[in-house]
Amino acid sequence: QHSAGLLLWSGFGSVGIDPEASARWHAAAAIQGNVDALAVLGGCIRTGTGVGKNKNIVLGINCIDYAATVGNPSGVNKKAAMLESNDDWFGAARLYEQCYNDETTRKNALLLFNWGYCLVKGKGVEQNVDAGEAIWKQAVDMAPDEGSEEAAYFLHEQYVTEDEGEARRW
Repeated sequence: QHSAGLLLWSGFGSVGIDPEASARWHAAAAIQGNVDALAVLGGCIRTGTGVGKNKNIVLGINCIDYAATVGNPSGVNKKAAMLESNDDWFGAARLYEQCYNDETTRKNALLLFNWGYCLVKGKGVEQNVDAGEAIWKQAVDMAPDEGSEEAAYFLHEQYVTEDEGEARRW
């Protein structure tokens, strides 16, 4: 159900973009305990995307916050993006780092890309380019997951002026 919702959101392949159907599929998956779907549904409810007149900023944030609190990478990414949009890079970096270091939670490529970005750029955390690049490489290894392409692009950009051969790898 969550996958169907994602396909309807992005319009991947021959599937047309349908935000309303996407929100319904995410709601169905969330009701059955899919925390990824709850995080995405929270985003829909918060912004009013695909939910008609049922926009509810507080409820949407609560859904996202719950998903982040239980260490779900989709919830962490969404909550951290809200913090970033308010220039709270410290809070965002802390969320990424906690999820990354928690051995009991799964990771996704977007979370790895975002945590690597904070490290490479020194956003909300002490800059550590080597550690950030290593995390981006982990994200690339998760292709075709969302975040893997971004990590490959940023790795290419990191190396293009210093090591053309290494840049081409990414």
